[in-house]
Amino acid sequence: MNKKAGKAVFVASVLSLATVGCSDSITDDLDNALTHEAEFSFVNAMDYSLDFHLQKRSLTTGSSGLFDSKNRVAGNIQVNGYSSEYDYDYPAVMNQVNIGMRGAMSNSNEVKMHTNLSDDDEYWVIAWQNGVEKHLSLLEKKERDNANTFNVRIFANGVYPVTLKGSQVMTTERGKVSDFLTLDNCALDLTINGRAIDLCTGDFGESYLLVVNSDGKQVLVEE
Repeated sequence: MNKKAGKAVFVASVLSLATVGCSDSITDDLDNALTHEAEFSFVNAMDYSLDFHLQKRSLTTGSSGLFDSKNRVAGNIQVNGYSSEYDYDYPAVMNQVNIGMRGAMSNSNEVKMHTNLSDDDEYWVIAWQNGVEKHLSLLEKKERDNANTFNVRIFANGVYPVTLKGSQVMTTERGKVSDFLTLDNCALDLTINGRAIDLCTGDFGESYLLVVNSDGKQVLVEE
């Protein structure tokens, strides 16, 4: 039984017991079962440091208050850097969340979005730009670990040719993430937009997200 199905069965069981007679223990279990969780990691592919904000979305107020200091969950993330993982708990019936980013030094250049969450999902939040346009993108984390290879998904801010061992294998899409590519050599196999991509800071056998612009690699982070 998978994790989500197990949680659903558990909720039903606790509700059934609650109709017979509640105890403090059962009430605590019910509260836990009706609380969902998600994990976020924040990536800065902009050209200035960023703060990231997260807020439960209200049907009445929308994203009002998103950029209040209490909602900052990752501060001063440097250019081409990324945050540690942030765990977010929320009521199962209130799964909408606001996500925002703005300049860490200036408190300006705000960009925001909202989305629906699924229980136990893990996400990348990527702040990126194309010229003067600023964007936030949300991706689910994925893994495809294979021994003795590098396994890489590519997220790009534009349309760029991707060559593997000298042969073009795909073209990136603006603001989209590719399927996994498998590489045997961390330094020589991959070229994007004519730029050689060095992945040797990673480890063989692991899965990575690679964020690129027209000049090549910006961020390499383990899935």
